Amino acid sequence: MLSWKSIRIVCIVLLLLPIVHLAYLVSRDAMAILDPSPTVWTDELHAYANNDNVSHLPESPVVVVGGRRVKLWSDLPDMLADHPVLMRGLGDAIIEDITYHYTALIGFYRPSAVVLMPGHSEFHIRDSKSAEQLVTAIQELEALDASHGITRHFYVFTPLKTVLYPGDNTEIETASRLLKEWATQNERVTVLDGNPLLADSTGKPKAGYFLSDGVNLNDAGYLRLAMLLQVQMAANNEPAPETGAES
Repeated sequence: MLSWKSIRIVCIVLLLLPIVHLAYLVSRDAMAILDPSPTVWTDELHAYANNDNVSHLPESPVVVVGGRRVKLWSDLPDMLADHPVLMRGLGDAIIEDITYHYTALIGFYRPSAVVLMPGHSEFHIRDSKSAEQLVTAIQELEALDASHGITRHFYVFTPLKTVLYPGDNTEIETASRLLKEWATQNERVTVLDGNPLLADSTGKPKAGYFLSDGVNLNDAGYLRLAMLLQVQMAANNEPAPETGAES
């Protein structure tokens, strides 16, 4: 029979296991973000591939790509219920990571439309782009997609201003302007600026639309972006295949 001291030790270890596991996950994610190689996301790509092998994939889906903001956007498939939607968020990936993994993340699914959501890692930790560099990276990804001649429309959300990083606002405003100018010259590209929908009366990001980290959106913030995308897709007469939505 175990002594009282041994029982206490076992109980303490059991209580600490979730904390240790969380610390491991945070450490693993932090190391991935700091690793500049796009191959750092291989495990996540394999997870998508394994799921695809046991799922009935829709024809001509809307493929949503980006980093953590896409992974957290859980209700978008329901909002776009008339369209089959595949959410393909990849860690804290930057645009170059998505371009590198284009075939696995986008091309494999032969999408009718692509939705790109840049993350804050474009400006922090994983990269430190200027507005011009970000726009160039997005244009290169769109050109790669266009070269396959399958996707009818390419939707790009402008980078989002955040509560935590107000110092990014100037670069974000410049990038948004450049993206909108580019879209006027490319009929298959639609640029969606969600910043006005996430702002307070002074034009600053409203904390009520963000999680406590001040970077990622909460359900209320995502709802506004989903409605913006939904309205624009309807305006573009985006055809809806007669298949159910999958995520």
